[in-house]
Amino acid sequence: MGDITIPIRRKASTLFGWCTLAAFMLISVTHVQAQNVRDTIPTDTLKRKNVEEVQVDGNAAIRKVKEQAYNINVIDAKQLYNSSLDINQALNRTTGVRVREDGGLGSTFNFSLNGFTGRQVKFFIDGLPMDNFGSSLTLNNLPTTMAERIEIYKGVLPVSLGADALGGAVNIVTRKNANYLDVSYGLGSFNTHKAGVNGAYTNANTGFTIRANAFYNYSDNNYRVRVRPVDLNSGQLLEEQEVKRFHDSYNSIGAQVDVGLTGRSYADHLLFGAIVSGNDRDIQTGVTMQQVFGGRTAHSSSVIPTLKYKKSDLFIENLDFTLYSAYNLTTNNFIDTTRLRFNWLQETVPTTAAEVLRSQLKNRDNELLSTANLSYKLGQHQALSLNYLLTDFRRQSSDIENPDNPTFLMPQGLRKQNVGLAWQTTYERFTATVFGKMFLLNAKSFEDVSRNTVPDYQPTTLQSTNGGFGAATSYFIRADLQTKASYERTYRLPEAIELLGDGLFVRRNTNLRPERSDNLNLGVLYTVLNEGMHRLNLEGNFIFRNAKDYIRQDQQQSQPVDRQFINVGDVRTTGGEAEIRYSWNNRFFANVNATYQHIIDRTEFLITENLTGVTRTPNLNFGYRIPNMPYFFGNANLGARFEPLGNDRDVLNLNYNVNFVERYFLTPSQLGLNNTDIIPRQVSHDFIADMAFGNGKYIVAAECRNLFNSDLFDNYLLQKPGRSFFLKLRYFITQ
Repeated sequence: MGDITIPIRRKASTLFGWCTLAAFMLISVTHVQAQNVRDTIPTDTLKRKNVEEVQVDGNAAIRKVKEQAYNINVIDAKQLYNSSLDINQALNRTTGVRVREDGGLGSTFNFSLNGFTGRQVKFFIDGLPMDNFGSSLTLNNLPTTMAERIEIYKGVLPVSLGADALGGAVNIVTRKNANYLDVSYGLGSFNTHKAGVNGAYTNANTGFTIRANAFYNYSDNNYRVRVRPVDLNSGQLLEEQEVKRFHDSYNSIGAQVDVGLTGRSYADHLLFGAIVSGNDRDIQTGVTMQQVFGGRTAHSSSVIPTLKYKKSDLFIENLDFTLYSAYNLTTNNFIDTTRLRFNWLQETVPTTAAEVLRSQLKNRDNELLSTANLSYKLGQHQALSLNYLLTDFRRQSSDIENPDNPTFLMPQGLRKQNVGLAWQTTYERFTATVFGKMFLLNAKSFEDVSRNTVPDYQPTTLQSTNGGFGAATSYFIRADLQTKASYERTYRLPEAIELLGDGLFVRRNTNLRPERSDNLNLGVLYTVLNEGMHRLNLEGNFIFRNAKDYIRQDQQQSQPVDRQFINVGDVRTTGGEAEIRYSWNNRFFANVNATYQHIIDRTEFLITENLTGVTRTPNLNFGYRIPNMPYFFGNANLGARFEPLGNDRDVLNLNYNVNFVERYFLTPSQLGLNNTDIIPRQVSHDFIADMAFGNGKYIVAAECRNLFNSDLFDNYLLQKPGRSFFLKLRYFITQ
């Protein structure tokens, strides 16, 4: 069969056209509404409402979240609207978080929070789990302009999120402005383009509401890297040289629209909506830079109908109810049909079938997501909360290159149910929460039970029921000094990608067991200065994590495209994080944060099970750090705000950020003599300047990333982009 190219980019462009058409219809309505309001409100009043009231309310909401008993960071996304940062990059500047990317825009990434990585950390949009939304709806695609704030829960989660997270969660709270319009477009190095449209319209009389977000990202990702190319004839490595990445383009599109009613007697809000997205990604490398591809591609598309309902005082006073539901239809397509093998010099030699394995694998994933919360105030100081979360995942696979594959007829699915119950007591200076959780898993898959070379696939079933519990407390010793403590024994159930694989890059593992962890946080927040022109805040946290049956992605460097999730036994993490924040007269800002995490492999023996029995072998990494995991990193930021035109809307902002990561080993450090598998110490510098005009409606921003062109690396020495520039234009109006 000849090579086949699927025109997904054309379909994606059409999809984005329809999505942005809906968004621009909203633009017109919002612009007229906002202009009408501006025409009827005095300028001074409008300015005061936009600047003072919105900022005060926003800061109050963030402060209220921060003062919860949980170990939580909150990012005020409004501070980042003028930058080109996506949500992943914004998170990478906070304590305890390290985002490791395989390359440039749209590349595969690994999210780490206090030592927990990947699926051990859960992600939400307005409380709705994003577990299987597809690669086009991940944090490195979502622009910060769609968020009001980003909440990072570390170690212990409130039952309201309902997740089976092992070590924390990230909740993106989208913008709830009643009437506004925010349009932006930017372009930068490596032919990078980013566009976004965000808006809302609400009729004050009828409560009719429409909210829309749309984004588009594209990059050639053709930055230069230093590599040792392979001589395709001899198989020998050539001298190190600098080359351009040549097969790494990426584009993604997406839109979210909600339509419904707000402020009615029967609903605080009742919104019906949909999320649509798609992406195209060229695959340049395997796990390491030594294997390079020139024809492999991946495509993903998702359509997700949603329902959002909230009602305070449901049936009786003080009984509040929220419901979020979605049905996720995602298609992931992997294509490897090029009958050539490439090296970094773009030289080729013919192959019999493909670069690795001839395939046009298509996975169709359907998933029902539903989460419901009930909360009831028992009195002035007591409250109860009940949460239920259901995820029901099903997969169908096909491959026109291998249509008779018997595994495509085997069941592939899993159902998870999480239930949480919490009691909370709140006084002026003291807050405490006690909770219990239950996690239920039912998975259907298959495995090869053959004792010879002829495959014999048989269906398998995995069931588990686990219970967790915990508590969180906060006490204000003084008005300016808050202490926190929280503990949780929690479980995380294996996800679809971990149990079922993806049929191409990740092998299935139907023997995975749920992870368990004991998480302890101790923290203190101290407001040193809060009067006059100076503001100085200190925050510190101690973390302890003791995980059993830890699930980790095993990447074999000898087989760079072969990955599998495995249980590695026991992992213990101890560490701390600290942050200092200072501001002067709301004009100059500075903050510094640092994170240290000692992540130790406590598994004494490695146990493997197969048809021949159980094998126990000593773990050579027992008592040593987990490899390929940063243990010390931090950020520093300096900012300044000026009013060159003499008003508080047309402002000039300057911001300088430094990111630091200490060197670490990507293979077990104690094995071999003078282990050279090291990711070196890294320091990167970023600078951004933005200026607002026209009473704050027009913004121009210029940005430079990796200012000194430092060599930056992540997973298995995969090199990231060097110095890059970005220019962004933004238009913003609000009622």
